[in-house]
Amino acid sequence: MWLSLAFLSAFLLGCYEVCKKKSLDNNAVIPVLFLNTCFCSLLFLPCIVLSYGFPELMRNSLFYVPPSTGHEHIYIIGKAALVLTSWTCAYFATKHLPITIAGPIKASQPILTLVGALLIFGEQLNLYQWIGVILAIVS
Repeated sequence: MWLSLAFLSAFLLGCYEVCKKKSLDNNAVIPVLFLNTCFCSLLFLPCIVLSYGFPELMRNSLFYVPPSTGHEHIYIIGKAALVLTSWTCAYFATKHLPITIAGPIKASQPILTLVGALLIFGEQLNLYQWIGVILAIVS
C-alpha cells in the first residue's frame, strides 16, 4: 500500500513541477509566486476565520488554528521570510533551468534539511531513519 502511495506522490510532484514550469513560461517569477501564495492562502482562510469566530466548535478539530502571541508572530514572520526566499530561488531555477535539472535539485531539499538538522541542532537518527535516508538518496 505505502509503495503505491509513494509512486502516486512522485507522480503528483512531477505534475506539480511541470505545471509550475508551464506557468513560468513567458511570465515573471514574482507575480506567479505572489498569485500562487495568494491562492494557497485562500485554502486556509476558512480554518482561520472559523477558529477565530467559533473556537469552541473548532477546538477539537484537526483544522483548529490556535491564537498566537506577538512573540510567536515574530517567529512566524521570520520563517515566512526564509521560506519566501527559498521559493523565490526555486522559482527562478525552475524558470531558467531545464525541468530535468531543476526537479531533482528541488527533490534533494529534504536531504539538505536533514544535514541542517544534524549539524545545527545535533539531532540523531535511529537505524530505520538512516535506512530511509539512504533509500531516498539512492533513489
